[in-house]
Amino acid sequence: MSSPDRRQFEADLLAAPFRIGVAKGLWGQAASEILPDNAVWPNVYFWMACAQRSGSPDRFYVALNLAGYRSASPTGAFWDPEKRTALDLSKWPKGRSGSRFAMVFRTVGFAGAGQAFYHPYDRVARVGHHEWPRQQPHLIWDDQHTIAHYLEEFQSLLMSPDYVGI
Repeated sequence: MSSPDRRQFEADLLAAPFRIGVAKGLWGQAASEILPDNAVWPNVYFWMACAQRSGSPDRFYVALNLAGYRSASPTGAFWDPEKRTALDLSKWPKGRSGSRFAMVFRTVGFAGAGQAFYHPYDRVARVGHHEWPRQQPHLIWDDQHTIAHYLEEFQSLLMSPDYVGI
Protein backbone atom coordinates (compact mmCIF):
# COMPACT_ATOMS: atom_id res chain seq x y z
CA MET A 1 0.00 0.00 0.00
CA SER A 2 1.31 3.44 -0.86
CA SER A 3 1.97 6.19 1.66
CA PRO A 4 -0.44 9.11 2.23
CA ASP A 5 1.95 11.59 0.59
CA ARG A 6 2.22 9.43 -2.52
CA ARG A 7 -1.56 8.94 -2.71
CA GLN A 8 -2.04 12.72 -2.48
CA PHE A 9 0.54 13.27 -5.24
CA GLU A 10 -1.10 10.68 -7.49
CA ALA A 11 -4.49 12.33 -6.95
CA ASP A 12 -2.99 15.71 -7.88
CA LEU A 13 -1.67 14.22 -11.14
CA LEU A 14 -5.26 13.38 -12.06
CA ALA A 15 -6.61 16.83 -11.13
CA ALA A 16 -7.47 19.45 -13.73
CA PRO A 17 -4.62 21.93 -13.06
CA PHE A 18 -1.92 19.34 -13.73
CA ARG A 19 -3.74 17.81 -16.69
CA ILE A 20 -4.36 21.21 -18.28
CA GLY A 21 -0.62 21.96 -18.16
CA VAL A 22 0.07 18.60 -19.81
CA ALA A 23 -2.57 19.21 -22.50
CA LYS A 24 -1.08 22.64 -23.25
CA GLY A 25 2.41 21.16 -23.57
CA LEU A 26 3.74 23.16 -20.64
CA TRP A 27 4.94 20.17 -18.56
CA GLY A 28 4.67 16.45 -18.11
CA GLN A 29 6.11 13.45 -16.36
CA ALA A 30 9.45 12.27 -17.68
CA ALA A 31 9.40 9.07 -19.72
CA SER A 32 10.46 5.97 -17.82
CA GLU A 33 13.44 5.29 -20.09
CA ILE A 34 15.28 8.41 -18.90
CA LEU A 35 14.82 7.71 -15.19
CA PRO A 36 17.59 6.27 -13.08
CA ASP A 37 17.29 2.56 -12.36
CA ASN A 38 16.62 3.27 -8.70
CA ALA A 39 13.86 5.85 -9.25
CA VAL A 40 11.34 5.25 -6.48
CA TRP A 41 9.00 7.41 -4.47
CA PRO A 42 9.51 10.11 -3.21
CA ASN A 43 11.76 10.91 -6.19
CA VAL A 44 9.82 12.04 -9.25
CA TYR A 45 10.85 13.46 -12.62
CA PHE A 46 9.18 16.03 -14.86
CA TRP A 47 9.91 18.12 -17.91
CA MET A 48 8.95 21.77 -18.38
CA ALA A 49 8.76 23.58 -21.70
CA CYS A 50 10.91 26.67 -22.10
CA ALA A 51 11.17 29.59 -24.48
CA GLN A 52 13.14 28.97 -27.64
CA ARG A 53 16.70 30.22 -27.41
CA SER A 54 19.51 29.54 -29.87
CA GLY A 55 21.57 26.48 -28.89
CA SER A 56 19.25 25.62 -26.01
CA PRO A 57 16.83 22.75 -25.47
CA ASP A 58 13.07 23.13 -25.89
CA ARG A 59 12.50 21.73 -22.40
CA PHE A 60 14.27 21.20 -19.11
CA TYR A 61 13.89 18.19 -16.87
CA VAL A 62 13.73 18.31 -13.09
CA ALA A 63 14.30 15.64 -10.47
CA LEU A 64 12.25 16.32 -7.35
CA ASN A 65 12.08 14.83 -3.91
CA LEU A 66 8.47 14.98 -2.71
CA ALA A 67 8.84 13.37 0.70
CA GLY A 68 5.96 14.55 2.86
CA TYR A 69 4.01 15.97 -0.12
CA ARG A 70 1.96 18.34 0.36
CA SER A 71 2.82 19.03 3.99
CA ALA A 72 6.50 19.45 3.15
CA SER A 73 7.65 21.51 0.21
CA PRO A 74 9.44 19.83 -2.69
CA THR A 75 13.14 20.13 -3.34
CA GLY A 76 15.09 19.37 -6.47
CA ALA A 77 17.02 20.61 -9.44
CA PHE A 78 17.57 20.12 -13.14
CA TRP A 79 18.04 16.61 -14.51
CA ASP A 80 20.01 15.35 -17.52
CA PRO A 81 17.83 12.82 -19.37
CA GLU A 82 20.73 11.56 -21.51
CA LYS A 83 23.17 10.89 -18.65
CA ARG A 84 20.33 10.07 -16.25
CA THR A 85 21.91 12.18 -13.54
CA ALA A 86 21.88 15.76 -12.24
CA LEU A 87 22.31 18.29 -15.04
CA ASP A 88 25.82 19.71 -15.26
CA LEU A 89 25.84 23.28 -13.97
CA SER A 90 27.21 24.54 -17.29
CA LYS A 91 23.95 23.39 -18.93
CA TRP A 92 21.60 25.09 -16.47
CA PRO A 93 19.46 27.86 -17.98
CA LYS A 94 20.92 31.33 -17.65
CA GLY A 95 19.08 34.57 -16.98
CA ARG A 96 19.64 38.26 -17.50
CA SER A 97 22.00 39.64 -14.88
CA GLY A 98 20.15 40.81 -11.78
CA SER A 99 16.85 39.23 -12.85
CA ARG A 100 14.59 37.08 -10.70
CA PHE A 101 15.31 34.26 -13.15
CA ALA A 102 19.06 34.53 -12.53
CA MET A 103 18.48 34.46 -8.76
CA VAL A 104 16.16 31.43 -8.77
CA PHE A 105 18.32 29.30 -11.07
CA ARG A 106 21.67 30.38 -9.66
CA THR A 107 24.43 27.81 -9.46
CA VAL A 108 26.66 29.62 -6.95
CA GLY A 109 26.14 31.71 -3.86
CA PHE A 110 23.98 29.54 -1.64
CA ALA A 111 24.50 26.22 0.11
CA GLY A 112 22.07 24.28 -2.12
CA ALA A 113 23.39 25.66 -5.42
CA GLY A 114 23.09 23.02 -8.11
CA GLN A 115 20.95 20.79 -5.89
CA ALA A 116 17.93 23.03 -5.35
CA PHE A 117 16.33 26.16 -6.79
CA TYR A 118 16.80 29.38 -4.84
CA HIS A 119 13.08 29.85 -4.31
CA PRO A 120 10.70 29.94 -1.34
CA TYR A 121 8.94 26.79 -2.66
CA ASP A 122 12.11 24.76 -2.17
CA ARG A 123 12.65 23.29 1.30
CA VAL A 124 16.46 23.37 0.96
CA ALA A 125 16.57 27.01 -0.15
CA ARG A 126 14.18 28.10 2.62
CA VAL A 127 16.61 27.09 5.35
CA GLY A 128 17.90 30.27 6.95
CA HIS A 129 15.51 32.57 5.07
CA HIS A 130 13.13 33.47 7.86
CA GLU A 131 12.24 36.71 6.07
CA TRP A 132 10.77 34.99 2.98
CA PRO A 133 7.31 34.33 4.47
CA ARG A 134 6.96 38.03 5.25
CA GLN A 135 8.52 39.23 1.99
CA GLN A 136 6.90 36.73 -0.38
CA PRO A 137 3.90 35.17 1.36
CA HIS A 138 2.34 34.09 -1.96
CA LEU A 139 5.42 31.95 -2.69
CA ILE A 140 5.53 30.05 0.57
CA TRP A 141 4.63 26.40 0.15
CA ASP A 142 1.74 25.14 2.22
CA ASP A 143 -0.57 22.14 2.08
CA GLN A 144 -2.85 23.93 -0.39
CA HIS A 145 -0.13 23.91 -3.04
CA THR A 146 0.10 21.09 -5.57
CA ILE A 147 2.64 19.84 -8.06
CA ALA A 148 0.82 21.94 -10.67
CA HIS A 149 1.60 25.12 -8.68
CA TYR A 150 5.25 24.08 -8.50
CA LEU A 151 5.55 23.34 -12.21
CA GLU A 152 3.63 26.48 -13.19
CA GLU A 153 5.95 28.67 -11.11
CA PHE A 154 9.17 27.35 -12.60
CA GLN A 155 7.87 26.78 -16.11
CA SER A 156 6.68 30.40 -16.29
CA LEU A 157 10.20 31.52 -15.40
CA LEU A 158 11.57 29.35 -18.22
CA MET A 159 9.19 31.13 -20.63
CA SER A 160 10.09 34.61 -19.41
CA PRO A 161 12.10 37.15 -21.41
CA ASP A 162 14.73 36.98 -18.66
CA TYR A 163 15.69 33.46 -19.80
CA VAL A 164 18.59 33.87 -22.23
CA GLY A 165 19.49 30.23 -22.92
CA ILE A 166 22.24 27.95 -21.75
